[in-house]
Amino acid sequence: MMSRNASDTSVTFSLAELAKLEEARVREEHLQRARAREKEACEQREEEARRRAAETTRAAAEAEARARREREQAETEARAEARARAEIEVARIEAEAKARLEADNAARAHELAVVRARAEGRRRSQAHALAAALGLVVCGGAAAAYGVARHVAGLQQEAQQLRDAQAAVAAERESARAAELAALDRRHAALRGRPLARDAEEARATAEAARNALDPRALDHNRLRAFGDALDALETRFDALEKVAALDRRHADLAAWAAERRRPEATAAAQVAAARARTPGADEGAIRAYESALAQLREALARPAAPGSRPLVGVGSRQPECANPGDPMCGFDGRPL
Repeated sequence: MMSRNASDTSVTFSLAELAKLEEARVREEHLQRARAREKEACEQREEEARRRAAETTRAAAEAEARARREREQAETEARAEARARAEIEVARIEAEAKARLEADNAARAHELAVVRARAEGRRRSQAHALAAALGLVVCGGAAAAYGVARHVAGLQQEAQQLRDAQAAVAAERESARAAELAALDRRHAALRGRPLARDAEEARATAEAARNALDPRALDHNRLRAFGDALDALETRFDALEKVAALDRRHADLAAWAAERRRPEATAAAQVAAARARTPGADEGAIRAYESALAQLREALARPAAPGSRPLVGVGSRQPECANPGDPMCGFDGRPL
């Protein structure tokens, strides 16, 4: 009887222990599921925060790029307008001088023709009346000759004044061209002092050739204009190189991030766009394509990888720091957003 009671007590104790263990297991499963739900909710909040930050950054970058393009367009239009005004002013001065010279020459030629006709008629009259009054004709002829000589001398003086005025207009035109050449030389010197000058060898050589073609002693309007156009092309090339350099720094940051996330294949399109943007004949479209490729790479890296391929991120892992703190894709802590 005692043996049966001991056996029943042992069974009851075992069942109680099993119930406690089962209850503990159920509590642990509930706790794990709660933790999993909390972790999933936290990841969703972080992903939503990253997505909003990416959208904000992209909008800011687009606004800055749009503002930069508008500033560049305004500067280009201002330079073109100033050059057009200078050309119009030089053409106006030349046209006015030419018209004034032609009008004065025509008036003087007409007066000289009238004087010659009158002198010729006077000489004929004097020849017809020579037999009647030789002494009177001689006196009258001398007086007429003296008057004609004085009038011709006056016309010659006016012609000399006209030539002097024409020389003054030419000097004014040369002075204006000399001032324009000085301004272009100052701009040329400023451009040569900009960084990345060695990467714009072709445009720089073109500007140097256009400058060497100018003779300061005999400035030509067409050559001055060619020099100005060459400087415009050189400045455009410098701006493009500076944009590509900034994009290269951003590319390096994104490539480091891709390497840390074990996704180097995501940088392929950006590498192709970078190679096209670095070619000497690359235009603004190639640079915009490079910028767009970097934006797409940034969005691809910001998104989580496919299930099974996402690397585990430990507590000590971190994103690559930005090489350029002024990059619009950098956060306040110096890391990519």
